[in-house]
Amino acid sequence: MSHHGTNPFEGNDTLRKLFQDPTECGDPLKNLQRKLQGEFPNGRLNANDEGALAVMIGHEKGKVVMQFPSPAAWIGFTPEQAMDIAQSLISHARKAGIVGVYTIQL
Repeated sequence: MSHHGTNPFEGNDTLRKLFQDPTECGDPLKNLQRKLQGEFPNGRLNANDEGALAVMIGHEKGKVVMQFPSPAAWIGFTPEQAMDIAQSLISHARKAGIVGVYTIQL
């Protein structure tokens, strides 16, 4: 039996609302990126900052997968976003079949 998630942004009402826009093209990641294009919700990080970038985290065939709507040389997060991503990665690692006991120190 395989594991899968139907909502990679479970528990995030803001992202859920963005995905429910009636002007969607059928690809949720591209739809979200279209809405974020040119936005700087936390200000510009540096002169090369091109704005917000949508990221989807999930799992497929026993692997944890991060999807981006376009190539990116780098990506930056607020500390809170980094913790949310870490928790999502751990959650999907479990669903992908991680075995063993791991301790994470903060």
